[in-house]
Amino acid sequence: MSIGLKTYRPLITGTTHAVSTSHYLATAAAYRILEEGGNATDAGVAAGIVINVALPQYTSFGGVAPIIVHDAKKKETKSISGLGRWPKAASIGYFEQHTDAKLVPGILRTVTPSAADGWLTALRLYGTMTFEQVVTPALELAENGFPIPHSLHRALVGVTEELVHDEGEVVNWSTTEEIFAPNGQVLKTGDILVQKDLATTFRRLIQVERDNTLLGRDTAIKAARDYFYLGEIAHEMVEFSRQQGGLLSLEDLADFHVGVETPPSIDYKGTEVFTCGPWCQGPVTIQALKILEGFDLQSMGHNSADYLHTLLEALKLAFADRHTYYGDPDFVDVPMKGLLDKDYASLRRAEINMDVAHPEMPLLGIHGNLKVEIVLQLVRRNRSL
Repeated sequence: MSIGLKTYRPLITGTTHAVSTSHYLATAAAYRILEEGGNATDAGVAAGIVINVALPQYTSFGGVAPIIVHDAKKKETKSISGLGRWPKAASIGYFEQHTDAKLVPGILRTVTPSAADGWLTALRLYGTMTFEQVVTPALELAENGFPIPHSLHRALVGVTEELVHDEGEVVNWSTTEEIFAPNGQVLKTGDILVQKDLATTFRRLIQVERDNTLLGRDTAIKAARDYFYLGEIAHEMVEFSRQQGGLLSLEDLADFHVGVETPPSIDYKGTEVFTCGPWCQGPVTIQALKILEGFDLQSMGHNSADYLHTLLEALKLAFADRHTYYGDPDFVDVPMKGLLDKDYASLRRAEINMDVAHPEMPLLGIHGNLKVEIVLQLVRRNRSL
């Protein structure tokens, strides 16, 4: 039995271009860039930076930005590893000594900013426009404000104790309070969110790009990037981190560069599917698809009980592998080929019971199914992983 839901949304069709994002303002920004003559990467970068502004509970311009770019002319797909690393001072020993080995909320959770480098690298290598052109929609929203969605209000309510305090009380997130909880009240759905400091950051980067325009587009974008990671903004971020008890250093920022790499992929019933690498949770998608490949989902009926059960169980198995094997390939030997091997997928598929759901995430590796671990080791050995 399938679940039929009526919708009054029109079927969207077009003849030139289309955009889909998690926020209507980001979609509008990307469409605007396409209308102005930009390519898909220009539009994607514009949309991504607007997401940084419009949905700050999920990410930010100083946060993370895993990116996949497909060049239709070159028939080439690349991923950009817009995921920051921990500051060098963030050792296990530090956390054992200062936080009882717990990852406490606040500044100590922050990694080296990577989104800025990710967006600027994507723009420089695959875009056609200037940083000023693609960041303008986000700049306007940060400077002039926009009505916050319910999802952001809900997120703010969840951290009310950290944001709102009585007069004279010391809090850790005072600068965040000024933006998201002015006058001691978290912003409500529909309230206007203004982010003047972020807008100022965008304007400073735009000015650096302008100052280097005569040296060419590539150099100008690089100059803006370096101003963020090596220039005044870098010094300001490190000083703020220090004042808040953080560990970020100038060396962390200077050493950071996103990678451009060939992403993992699979063929799913005639369609090639790409994800970012195991430095994020991207491969969970293709691992789950590899497991699902052996099921006839169409015969189950879309959104039927069997259909949903099968999808969820496949995802649980893939997420279990993520917990056990994924990590930064520069530091961890991730057996990606083995995890995507058809024989391994077949073995995992056999663990799905159509009558019983795993109440929790399945275990894997030395703590879980020993047979699974042995097969994975054999896959590694046979395929020289």
